[in-house]
Amino acid sequence: MLFAAGCASTSVGKTWKSPALAQLPPVKKVVVVAMVPSDATRRQLEQELVSKLSEQGVQAVKSSDVLPAGTKPDKDALRSAIEGQGYDGILVARFAGVHEEVNAAPMSYYDYVGFYGPTAYSVTEEARMQVSLFDARSDNGQLLWTTNTKTYEPSDVQKEVPGLAEAIVKSMAKDHVVGSPS
Repeated sequence: MLFAAGCASTSVGKTWKSPALAQLPPVKKVVVVAMVPSDATRRQLEQELVSKLSEQGVQAVKSSDVLPAGTKPDKDALRSAIEGQGYDGILVARFAGVHEEVNAAPMSYYDYVGFYGPTAYSVTEEARMQVSLFDARSDNGQLLWTTNTKTYEPSDVQKEVPGLAEAIVKSMAKDHVVGSPS
């Protein structure tokens, strides 16, 4: 199982946007790549990101739509597959692991000589993703935008993917990386 049990919510961390984006035409045609341990989750995350990007007016396709069957998404395979096809971005969502944090909360009673009592412990889990948009128009694949996400206490990967995709694309729209500037 990729994630542990609990009640999930996804947050997007600080984002970074390349100053070069101001000089480039808008990103309108993107290949979406999910680098996660499970093939089923990869397909679902790519499909959800494609759907959310389409709502922002971006023509997006899953990596499996441009790569030969059975090919793992990597830089060389992607560049070969999309060369000359008019793609201007490659959005990569990479699983960065699960972080566990143990919290100790003393349930103490204080008196004039100190405290006493038991300590309660809890474990918080966060599934982390690194999400980056690269320029498919340049030879060097320049980084255009990036962020990290945390999904707190995820219980079921399949249920968490739509919220994760929505949070990512909302952040991209907020940063005017996709969609119409407001």
